[in-house]
Amino acid sequence: MFKRVALALAFGVLSTSMAQAATVTITIGAPGEQAVSSTFNATGLVVEDFDSAPQGGLSNYAGAIGTYSSGTVSNANRFGGADESAFITTGSPTTLSLTNSATYFGFWWSAGNAGNTLSFFSGATEIFAFDTNDVVDFLNNNASNASAYYGNPNPGFAGQNGGEAYAYINFFSDTSFDAIQFTGGGFESDNHTVATSYSNTPGVDISPVPVPASLPLLGGAMIGMVAWSRRRRRAAA
Repeated sequence: MFKRVALALAFGVLSTSMAQAATVTITIGAPGEQAVSSTFNATGLVVEDFDSAPQGGLSNYAGAIGTYSSGTVSNANRFGGADESAFITTGSPTTLSLTNSATYFGFWWSAGNAGNTLSFFSGATEIFAFDTNDVVDFLNNNASNASAYYGNPNPGFAGQNGGEAYAYINFFSDTSFDAIQFTGGGFESDNHTVATSYSNTPGVDISPVPVPASLPLLGGAMIGMVAWSRRRRRAAA
C-alpha cells in the first residue's frame, strides 16, 4: 500500500510541474537576418524597433508591443542596431509586460553574451526559461556556417566585434505568455516581435533538450521509498 501511495505522490509532483511548463520550439535565422523571416505566417504580428523610443535610460516605456520596465536605448554601433537603427540594452533585469498575450516572440540578438536569460511568464507563473549559452553551443558545435554569425553584419560596422554572435532568434510556444524578463549584463537586442498565433516555424531548430525540474524530486521520492523498504525488511528480520 505504501509503495503505491509513494509512487502516486511522486508522479503527481511530476505531472503538476510539467503542466505549468510550455513546449517551446526555438529557431535561429540565417546569417545576417535581422528581422523575422518573410515566410513567417502569423496573426497579430507587431514589432518594436525602438526607433521612436527616447535615447538613454528607460523607465516603464510603453512601446509598440508592451511596457519595458527598464533598459537603455542607443543609436546603432558595433554592438547592436538592426539595419543600423536604434536598439535596446536590457538585463538588470528588464521586464516586458505585453499589451496582448502572445505565442511567438522573436528578437535580433547582437553582440551576444553567453549567460543572458529570457524567462516567459503567464501571469505570475514562469512557463519557460532560455539561456543564450544554448545559442553559442549550437553555433560552436552544430552549425557548419558558424563563422558567418560572428561579427556585426551591417555595412557601417562590417567585421567589427568579430568575437561575438549576431543572430535572429525565434520562440514558438504552445502556451500563451504575457510577460518576458531579460536578465544578464550587456544584453543588446532589437526588432522585438510578437504574434498571437502562427502556422509555421521558419529558421533552423536549435531547441535544447529540457530536463524537467521535477525529475530530481521524483528521484528523491524513489530513493526514500527504497530506503524505507530496506529498513522495514531489517526490522522484520
